[in-house]
Amino acid sequence: MKALSVKQPYAMLIVQGLKTIEVRSWETKHRGDLLICASAAPKNLFWCDTETKENFLMPAGCVLGVVELLDVRPMVKADGKDSVWCYAPGAFAWVLRPKYAVRPHKVAGRLSLFDVDENRLEKLEDGIEDMFDFEPPQGEIKFGKTSRVLEY
Repeated sequence: MKALSVKQPYAMLIVQGLKTIEVRSWETKHRGDLLICASAAPKNLFWCDTETKENFLMPAGCVLGVVELLDVRPMVKADGKDSVWCYAPGAFAWVLRPKYAVRPHKVAGRLSLFDVDENRLEKLEDGIEDMFDFEPPQGEIKFGKTSRVLEY
């Protein structure tokens, strides 16, 4: 399966369907299923559940979920909200639709699209919430002065 590395927290937002446009400086002819992988850096980014006040380490350097790549077209100013990014003249908008989350396991990300064995993917039945039931692929990281926490 074709895969794309995306930095956190954007990778998680894509799998959740909160970011439906990925902005890239290049285009691709690929359409269809696309595996979203969280880049290995940053590896110490935390997500805070504002209701429970629990902090969760966002998975890094791993597979996260499958989306459908519907279209790749020149970016327009109206793409700002759906891309969680500002307008970038000359950039391409990759239009995505979320499909399902997968159990995070380590993967070596690369530039451009790359192939990942889809037989290693385990669909999470309850979606992205199940992702935090597994040990973070990057190992345990403790809060420090440089740890970033995002409130959701």
